[in-house]
Amino acid sequence: MAELLDFTKPHVLRDEAEYNAAVAEIDRLLDTDPPPGSEDYERLAFFSVLIQAYEDTHFPIDEQTTPQEVVDFMLEQKGLTRADLAKWIGGRSRTSEFFKGVRSLSIRQIEALKAHLGIPADLLIKKLS
Repeated sequence: MAELLDFTKPHVLRDEAEYNAAVAEIDRLLDTDPPPGSEDYERLAFFSVLIQAYEDTHFPIDEQTTPQEVVDFMLEQKGLTRADLAKWIGGRSRTSEFFKGVRSLSIRQIEALKAHLGIPADLLIKKLS
């Protein structure tokens, strides 16, 4: 794997193999919890930028993604279910109405989802076409 991460001549991540190797390197570095200013800390920052650029190019967020899809995705990532949302967005019926598209999220609900699921507010606001 080390040969995939040879950056003696810095370059962007060129393919999925380099991307996967960079992700693995970030995981390794995060496990060591490098102190700010250390070589490993700088390496972590460097690979974070490279990975973000690769993901922006190869896995762009679809502009047509709905707030419901974003919430579903984050629930899955955190091992939660839609039922877990009831306490954050005002009960089971409001949760159901949101996922059916009957009700948009209020500012308070958006703030709660941002706080509990880490979803940026702009992804929770339905865009008008």
